Amino acid sequence: MDGIRVGFVSTYDESTGTAVVYYPDRCHEVTDNLPIFSPFGLRQTLQKGDTVLVLHLSNGQEVGIVIGTYSSDGDVPAAGLSVKDGNLILKDSSGSITLKEIIAKCRG
Repeated sequence: MDGIRVGFVSTYDESTGTAVVYYPDRCHEVTDNLPIFSPFGLRQTLQKGDTVLVLHLSNGQEVGIVIGTYSSDGDVPAAGLSVKDGNLILKDSSGSITLKEIIAKCRG
């Protein structure tokens, strides 16, 4: 079961940053707890039923990393985080702001 697979979150443990993933196309096979990739050191929060991309290593289903959820047609996240020109930018339906601007407002 090596390679990249698409599955669904069966359980998510926020305290350990792990998830159990099931694959309906593999007779509902379920993984062991897998660590969740943390881009930029930021923890991803998952929910039961989320579709996720999982990278499995060649030595078994218990060895792998949940890369995270992904967007599909009509399923674009309402908020985002990006880096541009060395600035961390937070964006949602109300607009966008850089981390630098947030810190400046807090120092006031």
